[in-house]
Amino acid sequence: MAGWTLAGGLVRRGITPVLVERVPEYTRVGFWIGLYPFSANTLRETGAYERYVSGSLPMDTYSMRDISGQLLQEMSFASVLGRINGEMRALERTDLLALLVDAADGTDVRMGATATLLDPTAVAGVDRVAVSIGDGPAEEFDLVVAADGVHSATRAALLGDPNAGVRDWGYTAFTWWVPGSHDTTGAIDEYWGPGGLFGMYPLGTKTNAIAGLPTPEGLEAMDTARLVEVVHEHFGHYPEPVRAALAHIEAHDSAKESSDGSSGDAIDHRVYPWPMVDQRAKEWIHGRVALLGDAACAFLPTAGVGASNAMKSAAVLADELGRAEAQTIPQALDLWEQRVRHRVEANQNNSRNLARMMFLKGPRIARARNALLRRYPVEKVAADVLKSNITPW
Repeated sequence: MAGWTLAGGLVRRGITPVLVERVPEYTRVGFWIGLYPFSANTLRETGAYERYVSGSLPMDTYSMRDISGQLLQEMSFASVLGRINGEMRALERTDLLALLVDAADGTDVRMGATATLLDPTAVAGVDRVAVSIGDGPAEEFDLVVAADGVHSATRAALLGDPNAGVRDWGYTAFTWWVPGSHDTTGAIDEYWGPGGLFGMYPLGTKTNAIAGLPTPEGLEAMDTARLVEVVHEHFGHYPEPVRAALAHIEAHDSAKESSDGSSGDAIDHRVYPWPMVDQRAKEWIHGRVALLGDAACAFLPTAGVGASNAMKSAAVLADELGRAEAQTIPQALDLWEQRVRHRVEANQNNSRNLARMMFLKGPRIARARNALLRRYPVEKVAADVLKSNITPW
């Protein structure tokens, strides 16, 4: 998301970037993704905003329940974001990516390749950065931006430690699609239990189910049939909406595709494990190499704000680079970091605070938390995220 947003922003400013993508082609792999107005509004300058609105679903309410189904609290996105030019909307990750790719038409794209800094130790004092792309000869660039994810190989090369800044929260989310929407109005439901959280995120004709629980011992060695059993064991006693979603979970090796009943598209019910890790890089800028998106600051999904921050950060970087010349790129990077880093890390703190509330294992402490949640609005926990929509970056 960050890389393609930046590429599109540069193209519109008369700069032709080279974008290196390690996968040979994009397929329909991915799940539900929500965007806050502060990031979605960056699509207005691309001309893609109308397409985004027509291909997404407005998020109406967020309901938090206990494992009996009793409502703990409910938040209306419209009332919380009422003063903002925009709304919370959701769409498939693959559809958002397609929007960003189309908006970056004119980019020099190298699919199925990786980029390697030829001398990571020399980037601080040079005017050009030498990069090896795939099997091709070395190329030199005015700037390299690494948007290569939470386990960034570029960050590891710069810092000499692949796990620098990475934090494992000891939980894993298991995610899959459920046919049909439990609510077509954009109402999100989450069930908060001891040592587990089950969320259902509607998207028109299907719903993304996410089941978070403490990472099972030996997870990496489990086949997907066992993963399905683990999820059923943990959430089988939750109320009927959860049990109905569990009925559609399938293992990778036994997955069958079924029609969603409306568009004729097939729904993949296979379960995918998603380790709950985040990352905060100590340094974002190394001379003419910058870290962007998850490579700089990766989010837990607890506040649903990771993609929004990645896209907004990229849009601001394009803005600063559009006013720079080759010799002033280091100053542009400094200005960019001053504009965005404090906001991104504040939003990451909100995600971490929500994680601390969600990831409680004991029944007694979970009951105490739920009693508190009946009185403490979730929007206060996510105050910085909401503030990002009404204050300039």
